[in-house]
Amino acid sequence: MSVTDSDETQWLATIGRALAFLCLSAADLRDKGLAEQGALLEALGLSKKDAARLLGTSEDSLGVLLRRARAAKGGKRRPRKPRGR
Repeated sequence: MSVTDSDETQWLATIGRALAFLCLSAADLRDKGLAEQGALLEALGLSKKDAARLLGTSEDSLGVLLRRARAAKGGKRRPRKPRGR
């Protein structure tokens, strides 16, 4: 039986997601909020789409949560552009 590149790629992606889930458990972040979990998964190299899928949320909502968490920490804020009149 021959294994195709597509099958191998799918298995590698599945293994990567499983390892990312185990990292969340090992870091005791399963009881924390989605923002903390999403930040760790992105730091591990998962895309925002894959992290959101793993956490059971949408990519857009995860992005909003991460942005709010950064703002609450006092992260970088872009200065507002003055409105033209």
